[in-house]
This record gives sequence, C-alpha cells and structure tokens, in this order.
Amino acid sequence: MLIDSKEIKKNIKDIDEVISEGLKNPVINYICIQRKKQNSDKIKNKQDELSRFIGFCILFRKLQDAEDYMLIRDKKEQVEFLKNKIAKELGIPKNEIEERKKEIVQYAYQNFKKRGYVFHAANSVSVRKKMNYGLNGSEVNVEHQKELLRIEKIYRKYEPDALYSPLGFVALDIEENKTGWFFDGSPIRATIYANSPEWFNYFCGKSYIYFDAIPEERRTGYANKDYKTALDAVIWLVKNKNMSLEDRKEIMLFFMKCWDLFKEATPCLMFIPVDEVEVNCDLNIEQYLDDNGTEELFNDIILGKVYDGENCCCKKNILPEKLLYVDLSPILPKYKIERKNKMFNSYPHRVNKSKNIYDGEER
Repeated sequence: MLIDSKEIKKNIKDIDEVISEGLKNPVINYICIQRKKQNSDKIKNKQDELSRFIGFCILFRKLQDAEDYMLIRDKKEQVEFLKNKIAKELGIPKNEIEERKKEIVQYAYQNFKKRGYVFHAANSVSVRKKMNYGLNGSEVNVEHQKELLRIEKIYRKYEPDALYSPLGFVALDIEENKTGWFFDGSPIRATIYANSPEWFNYFCGKSYIYFDAIPEERRTGYANKDYKTALDAVIWLVKNKNMSLEDRKEIMLFFMKCWDLFKEATPCLMFIPVDEVEVNCDLNIEQYLDDNGTEELFNDIILGKVYDGENCCCKKNILPEKLLYVDLSPILPKYKIERKNKMFNSYPHRVNKSKNIYDGEER
C-alpha cells in the first residue's frame, strides 16, 4: 500500500512549531532562558544550550525525548543518547548499533546536513515584511545606507585609522557592496544578532574593541531594552572621542530615533532550508563514516551547526513560503523599554522618526 505524502506531512510539524512548543516546556525553558544580571559566561552557556536544543529539533523534527536529552550534561552521553534515539527511530536493536553504524550516520547526515536549515537573525519589526515578501537579495534601502555611512563618516573623523567602527561590520559591508541578506550556520551567532540590529548593538556598547572602558555588565543596554544603560554607552562614545557639538547632536539623534523604532521589537530566529541557499552541496555521506567524521557530525548536531561556514552574505531571493521563524522572547530577560522624556544637555529628545528608512533589517 502506497503512503500518501500529504498524510505524512500532516503528522510532521514544521521546525518553527516544534521549537516554539519546546520552549514552552518548563524544563527546556529553564535550561535555555537568559536571566538578567547573568555574567557573559552564563549567557554563553544558555546560548549553547539553545543551540543544542535546536540541533535536536532539526535532527528529529519532534519533541519526543527532548526533555531527557536536555537534562544530560556530559557530551559523550549526549552523543550516545542521539545515536540510541536514531537507532530506535530506525528499529535497530541496541545490540546491533555498532555493526549498523552506517545507517545511523546516514540518518543523521540526511536529516541534519541535507534537510537542515541555516539561520537568519530578525525581529518582530521585520518578520512581518519578510513573511509577506521573502528575503530579497537585491533589495537595497538607499536612504538607510546613506544614514549609516554618514554616522560612520563622523566616527572616522575622530578615529581615521580604526579597522572598524561602533557600527560593527555594517559600514564595511555597505562599502564592499554586500547588500544581500545574511545567514549563519550556527544559531548562536544568529541569536546574538537577533537581540538587536548588529550595528545598534555595537553602537550601544556591545563591542569589546571600542567600549573596553565600559564594564562588561554595562554593555547590554540595547539587548535588555534598558534605555539609561544604552544611553550611557553612547554618551561615553561622544565624550571619549571629544566630538564637536554638531557631531554629538547627530549621533544622539540617530541613537534616539533607532531606540524609538526598535525598543519594543522582540528578537526572532528565521530558518531557511540549506538547499535554498545551496550550501552543503559538496558534502557526502562518506565524509562521516569513519570515527573522526562521525564525531564531527554529532558535534555539529550538539552545536546546532548545520553549515560549517561563517556569517555569509546571500543575494538569492527566498520565497516567503520557504521561511519559518521562532519568537525568542520566551527565553530572554524581561525588557525595560521606557525612555524618559527629557533633554540630554542641548540635544532634543524629540526625533522625527521615519519608518520607511528603518524597516528592521539586520545582519
């Protein structure tokens, strides 16, 4: 009897549904949640745990046994758990796992590397547009670019030899005509970008290079939607560089406009099938059949690392029906979003906000 593929589809949830449901699980939520006032090591640990959970979801497309898996702390035990679960999925008895290793590796390779997803950082401001129009590699917001380059130019007046600026890599991307959308092979980097537009995150003190005078715990102003902390970092920047009054004013106007546009945006993680961006094309099952290859494959699953490349610029257009996304707000700290309605020295606090300039696009 032939199996109806539509019937199978009904019983297989999309990855966004699986992950969203999983984050509601009390155990998984507790393991992945990023609480406020945690140091950077603890936050990194939470990001690693989220990546491990996402790797499990991509591999199995369901939550059965996910809670038990997330409670395992030892890496070797995690690998054994995954192998045993795959064997169970394939109907392989435990005493035959070693001799039928190829079948287990084939399952992991096919479901994770070949049917996996790359990740794109987004937020609730931009998701609506992306889900309506897709990811457009040729879409260039000229006014947005001009403004970012203008801010970059101000910074260059005071640091002409700096490799990068508080805008992170964005100004360099624009100058090198990297005008597509960016994807990552690892959810860790993508979730960091999803906390805020990368350039704004750096601008408010995230960068270790330009804001090393600011204590680490004070560099999370934008990610925590804490206006005062974010403002303090920007004030430090304009004072540290001894900027002119005119330049200070433009920097502050830029900061306040961005704050008002993004302050209530929730971070999201988008999923794009690997075959849509033509990655992993040169991989084959033979690469993973020996001990070293098998270890590498399962390490990638634990890291959620579907694709081995770094952050990549992609100019391919991805149709909206190919996109899926997860709202990450259930595992992030509760945000403060207020901005006190007051003057900053002689800088106006009212800013003419232009929604058509900032549509929420991010690294």
